[in-house]
Amino acid sequence: MKRLLSALSLSLCTTLSAASPTLDLWQAWRFAQSSDPHYAAQQAQAQASQEQIVQARAQLLPDLDAVTAIQHADTRRASHLNQSHSSQVNQWQIRLSQPLLNLAALAQFERSKYLAASALFEQENAKNDLMLRLSTAYFDVLAAEDTLSSLHAQHKAVAHQLSAAQHAFELGGATITDTYEAQSRLDLLNAQLITAQEALTAQRNHLSRITGQPITELAPLRPNVSLPAPEPLYQDAWVTQANLNNLEVAKHNLAVQAQQYQLKASQREHAPTVSLQARSGSQSNMGVHGMNNGPRALDSSIGIELAIPLYKGGAISSRVRENASVLQQRMYDQENARRAATEAAQRHFNGVTAGLLQVTALEAAERSSLQSVQANETAYEIGVRINMDVLNAQQQLYETQRALAHARYSTLLHGLSLKNAAGQLQESDVALLNQLLEAQPGP
Repeated sequence: MKRLLSALSLSLCTTLSAASPTLDLWQAWRFAQSSDPHYAAQQAQAQASQEQIVQARAQLLPDLDAVTAIQHADTRRASHLNQSHSSQVNQWQIRLSQPLLNLAALAQFERSKYLAASALFEQENAKNDLMLRLSTAYFDVLAAEDTLSSLHAQHKAVAHQLSAAQHAFELGGATITDTYEAQSRLDLLNAQLITAQEALTAQRNHLSRITGQPITELAPLRPNVSLPAPEPLYQDAWVTQANLNNLEVAKHNLAVQAQQYQLKASQREHAPTVSLQARSGSQSNMGVHGMNNGPRALDSSIGIELAIPLYKGGAISSRVRENASVLQQRMYDQENARRAATEAAQRHFNGVTAGLLQVTALEAAERSSLQSVQANETAYEIGVRINMDVLNAQQQLYETQRALAHARYSTLLHGLSLKNAAGQLQESDVALLNQLLEAQPGP
């Protein structure tokens, strides 16, 4: 077990010594923007959705095409099949169609604008999601590093206590029980170190997946840093902002309006359409004995066409009912998004305020635990306390320190999520969060 522990320590030291320059949160954000595949996919989807406007507008613009054809005809009499007459027709034509009145196409054009705007909101939402995923992964790595460092420090302290218990037992000043207790704690820490190292590797791999960069050393949070409180310090204000500015709510609002135009387009399929039709072309005939000698004709026409839908097997009415039901679905989704935004604002506001109180309490607990360790070590040396008391005090100190670090990370993440729920999350928030990390020396 000692060899295994030495190997783990050597592996950690080797990793840290071979590390590239320390990566902070802002640098990780820059890497993530250009490397995260999920965010890149959302950007491509948003660009593709903008083409819906062009395609819908095309239904209102002129349609021009050119047609050419060669036709061969063979005519035979029923009584004398051996007597036949054949001809060949060569023709070309240019056709122009310009919609003058198409209410369904107009509704589809308006719908495309809302769909394209919704895609832009989805892209912005994906960007905010990337900020949250990156920040969570970053602080998860720091939390895993804190856990591993705490276990190493605890292992060192327990190993020292084990040595002291063995020495006291040899001198007859203590029982073998103290040695067994210290050895038991040491064995348990050896197992926890293996688990903690594995967890740290997994968290680094997850952050590397987002940034596209190997993760070795990250800039840690400054010790005793002052965490920002939400501004304003009123939950109702954040809930109101969430109802008005939350990106998911805005996206669902656009989805409702787009579906309303889809319903109008379906209803307007019953309406007449008017279009301008223009044609121009020519054809030549070639018989069995060669080309006809008559002049080649150029035929042109222009006119207004009125089309009135009469009956299409009930398809139009079916589409109207379908889109009316889909509109109801979009409205329910809209309400669900609004309630989810309200819940998220309330949850993360409470997470920040409760986290700040928890950090303050754990900072006091850390100071008390440190004093308890020092007092128990002194009392053990003079024989007032037993070894178990010292071990318990040390364990309480390191657990308090880990809990304090985790509470700080959780509070900061709740702050980012609160701004995201209120539709206020910006890149500048990542930059402000980065300022809470330890400044790294320049190259």
